[in-house]
Amino acid sequence: MTVHQFCTPGWLKESARIYKATPDTKDNLNKLTTKICYRVKSDPDWYIREDIIFCSFFEKGELKKLNFFTEDEAFRAAEYLMAATPQTWKKILRKKRDFVTDFILGKINLELGTKVSMLELVLYAHNLLDCLTQVDLQFPDEMSADVLATYRLKMETLQRERGP
Repeated sequence: MTVHQFCTPGWLKESARIYKATPDTKDNLNKLTTKICYRVKSDPDWYIREDIIFCSFFEKGELKKLNFFTEDEAFRAAEYLMAATPQTWKKILRKKRDFVTDFILGKINLELGTKVSMLELVLYAHNLLDCLTQVDLQFPDEMSADVLATYRLKMETLQRERGP
């Protein structure tokens, strides 16, 4: 299985491809229509020099978009924008922490949308996370020095292309 690195286009592209090719996954979200963005807060130790935002948009379980957004795009298009540190997202994506618990405890901040309406979506939280964890996902703190150097260059290029 190919390893995909956290917050890279390959991760989102492959996750979307797998989701669309797996009917059972779609069936689990067939009642979900929402537009959610996730902010990964900057962390120089992980070579994330500026916040990174990616989105997952669903219409009746069909994945319409899984891509990076600018902050302006997120606030214009999304219903929800949640923010957390890369380490928090890692724990959630690795299923070492519970999304709902971290959300209620404030480890994940809601920047757009209301907590009440967001809590209505908790029924889908595990299935949404499954969408993002269908690949062998690697985080910076798990990389060798050589791989980390390549990752750093990818992140610099991605952030330069996305602009401020």
